[in-house]
Amino acid sequence: MKSSKILFVVAALISATFAFAADASKDAAPHKGKCCVKAEKEGKTCAHECCVAAAKENKNCEKCGGTNAPAAAKH
Repeated sequence: MKSSKILFVVAALISATFAFAADASKDAAPHKGKCCVKAEKEGKTCAHECCVAAAKENKNCEKCGGTNAPAAAKH
């Protein structure tokens, strides 16, 4: 009986840890895709069509691994 209670507590703590970690990753700062970072290091801009289209919208290309700030919730 004691071991089942301990197992339940451990499982609950692990679940809470993953829940908080997933929530924190949603609030992560936006970053550029690897191809855009590589082009910047070379002093150029990325020539991928998807990156060029995203840049026109002042966003990072999510197809190439970039992330954008989450949209504000509308109430």
